[in-house]
Formats: sequence, structure tokens, C-alpha cells
Amino acid sequence: MEPEQTNPYKLAMTYGLYLGGITIFISIIVWATALMEKLGLWGSMGMGFINLFVLIFLLLYFTKLYRDDHLNGKITFGNAFVFGVLIVLFSSIVSALYNYIFTKYIDPEYAQRIITMLQDKTYQWMSSRGLSQTQIDDAMTKFDKQEIPTPIDSLISSLKFGLFGGTIMSLISSAIVKKNPHKDDAFEEAMEDVKTNETSQE
Repeated sequence: MEPEQTNPYKLAMTYGLYLGGITIFISIIVWATALMEKLGLWGSMGMGFINLFVLIFLLLYFTKLYRDDHLNGKITFGNAFVFGVLIVLFSSIVSALYNYIFTKYIDPEYAQRIITMLQDKTYQWMSSRGLSQTQIDDAMTKFDKQEIPTPIDSLISSLKFGLFGGTIMSLISSAIVKKNPHKDDAFEEAMEDVKTNETSQE
């Protein structure tokens, strides 16, 4: 069966929309269940690992799908990398637009609540560890000086971090998924040469 011929840019856009949609879905669940507030200090780190896992898994899955269904099971590292970056590009645009809408219209106070929660949890943790009041006050001052990102800031940072992290993850996924399209041909040519040599010697 011949592989289906598809525009890679259109396919990457489709997969990017899927990835962006899944990322947004996770964000909505976290917000609706107040999961960050419940998890406390480790919430941001935990969600970061979850988003990283989802990104790597889906990049591997989508690139492998592209390789097997549209390239006859073979893809170079370069092509896999470009395809992965395109997926991340479209996904980052979708996620950034959502973050802008969320911070401007849906819940403008969310970032402030998270910072306040982190400040309270940090205070409790430092107090329970017996740190001096001076050390605690210094940490609290840093929280007070922290600026709340504007919707535009959120949009720009989402694009930057999405593209940077996605590029790194694309390098990893491409190294795993790649299958040299010339490797099998080279092996077959070598075997033909061996057969030819054996025939000529006879």
C-alpha cells in the first residue's frame, strides 16, 4: 500500500492544534480544580513535569505517525526535527492566544492568587524549618516586588518558552524516531555487489 501523500506543513498544523488543545485542556482542569493552590510549593514543578511529558510523548507519537503513514516508514533526522518544530510552533501560537484570553478576560486575578499562595506556603515552610525572621522577611520582600505579568507579557512568554522548550524536545524526539531512508538501499546494493562477485568467480 502506497503511503498517503500529505502536505507536511498542513499536517504539522493539524498536529499542532491537537497538541495545543491538549495543553489548554490540562490548564483548564488545573484552574477549575484549583490544583495549583492545593499542591502548594510543588504545584508548579509538578505541572511542569506533566506538560513536559505530554510534549515529548505527543511529539514522538505525531512524528512517528507522519513517518509511518506518509513517508513509508523512513525519515531523516533533519526532516523529523523540522516537522517537530512546526508542530511546536503551531501549538505555541494556540497556547499563547489562550493564555492571553485567560489572563485578560477569564480570570485576570489568577496569577496574583498563585503568587499569594506561594508566598504563604513559603512563609510556613521557612518558619517550620526554624529560619530567622530576617531570612523570612527577605524572601517575603522578593514576593512583594514580583510583578504580575500583563496579558501581553503572558502571550510573549508562552511563545518564547514554548518554542525554546519545544525545539529542545524536537531534537530528542527526532533522534529517536529517525530512520535513514537510504540505509536499506545501501544494504541492498552491497548485497547485490556480493552476489555479482560470487557469480563472476564461478
